[in-house]
Amino acid sequence: MKKLPAVLTALVLAATLAGCSTGGGTPSAGDASASPAGAGAAPAEVNDVDTHFIAMMTPHHEQAVEMSEIILAVDGVTAPTRDLAQRILDGQAEEIETMLGWADAWAMGDLMEMHSVHVANGMLTSDQMGSLERLADTSTGDATAVAEAETTFLELMHAHHEGAIAMTEGEIQGGGHAGLRDLAQVMVDVQTAEMAEIDALLGR
Repeated sequence: MKKLPAVLTALVLAATLAGCSTGGGTPSAGDASASPAGAGAAPAEVNDVDTHFIAMMTPHHEQAVEMSEIILAVDGVTAPTRDLAQRILDGQAEEIETMLGWADAWAMGDLMEMHSVHVANGMLTSDQMGSLERLADTSTGDATAVAEAETTFLELMHAHHEGAIAMTEGEIQGGGHAGLRDLAQVMVDVQTAEMAEIDALLGR
């Protein structure tokens, strides 16, 4: 499986090099000055699909990070699940940083705030998050409870990934910003592989 940080680094570098070689290419995240409209404005190629995707996918990723933090705090979780959770945490935290860089450069503050309270595809309800937290909190020293918490995490993360992939397909097909479309494809590739990994861990 690809190491996500390296892929993201390559994407940002590619976008930066493209801007240098053409004199007006796609700016990297945070490079608002490369936009013809100036600082605080989105480049001309950015469309509503792009901005909606960032506004909805950012909180979706934030929840995946929170889920991973919950299970990583449980003593006794098996090494494969712990490794998966750490990779999800690290990879999606970096993707959040990248998306927030674009959101800041494109002056998306109001849109981000508006969508922060929405529940995107596959996101856990408050009851589901509460259930995972309770299982994690009560599992210390109890192998059966640890196993239940681990299974619950894997099942919920699988559904969470399914929702993310469904959201991401819209960006790949209709987004205007090449760098964001590339990042969306990375999300699909990585999370599809992680879902297969989860299936194997669950014995499906």
